[in-house]
Amino acid sequence: MKQRRVGIGIVGMGFMGLTHLNASQTLKGGAVVAFVTADPRKARGDFRSVRGNFGNGGGRVNVKAYNVYPSLDQLLADDSVDLVDICLPSHLHASAATRALRGGKHVLVEKPMALTLADTQRMMRSAQSSGNLLMVAQVLKFFPEFSALEKGIRTKQWGELLALHMRRIIAKPNWGGSWFADSSKSGGMVVDLHIHDTDYLVYLFGKPRSVTSHGIVRNRQVDYLRTTYHYKKSHGPLLTSEAGWINGASLAFEHGFDAFFENASLHFNSTHTPRPLLYQGKKARELKLGSKDGFAVQMEQAVKTVRSAEVPPGLSPSNAAIALEVCRAEEKSVRSKRTVEL
Repeated sequence: MKQRRVGIGIVGMGFMGLTHLNASQTLKGGAVVAFVTADPRKARGDFRSVRGNFGNGGGRVNVKAYNVYPSLDQLLADDSVDLVDICLPSHLHASAATRALRGGKHVLVEKPMALTLADTQRMMRSAQSSGNLLMVAQVLKFFPEFSALEKGIRTKQWGELLALHMRRIIAKPNWGGSWFADSSKSGGMVVDLHIHDTDYLVYLFGKPRSVTSHGIVRNRQVDYLRTTYHYKKSHGPLLTSEAGWINGASLAFEHGFDAFFENASLHFNSTHTPRPLLYQGKKARELKLGSKDGFAVQMEQAVKTVRSAEVPPGLSPSNAAIALEVCRAEEKSVRSKRTVEL
């Protein structure tokens, strides 16, 4: 018997909500059937006010195919919605996810999962008690460049990984509204931006034993940091990362990595090379990558998860909770100028 498609309801139609909507257009086995917005212009399909730190922002969308609601409660009453995709401001993630889980829906919540460890635990308890699935959309691992790096590390096709440095630097955000500028609501640079790379490292290597971070604090916020992650295995790879809101305005976004293996090195910077460069032998070559957008791959994985009822590591809430714990430890290390144990 053919399975019914998974109906998705997006809650919050800012930059990330619109990104998820666009990424869902070619989904197999699932489709966006509804969304929630309190903005009457967006409800009519006018997203020209939407801005972000990459891509072209918003435009106009034909919304006739969607059920449009002004509140989460109304969306939860829609029987065509199986999966609630939460793209609200970060400080609203925990309460919205908990309500949706208790309301009988599976949940995909944008990063960060929450702003406090207590809220991450509350969300996971709600998933367990409700019997519904909780997934966290930490999209980096689904981008083709980072999937290729993961494959190289796990298969050891270039030998053992010796060192890995992650990089994510953007211009100071001037979008997102007043909530984004308030670190108590957005999490600030470390939890909003840097958590991508921390989550990726946790996904690949697990929870570190401790972190040592140095950084720049402006207006009492950590706007830039460099971190070394310490693990129990002293013979493992050297893992480091840097992130910040300190680029010039004309360089709004860049990310990448430098990976050093026994028999090759792999380098990627989004502002300089469209694909990772593999240095092996006498000549560098670009890696061949899949063309599918990382957000689309992530949405497909979420749909498959609803069908299989088993959350994969790439969408794991427990990994996302650990990433938040590590990020908070990194902030503490910057401020205290000491190594912080986890």
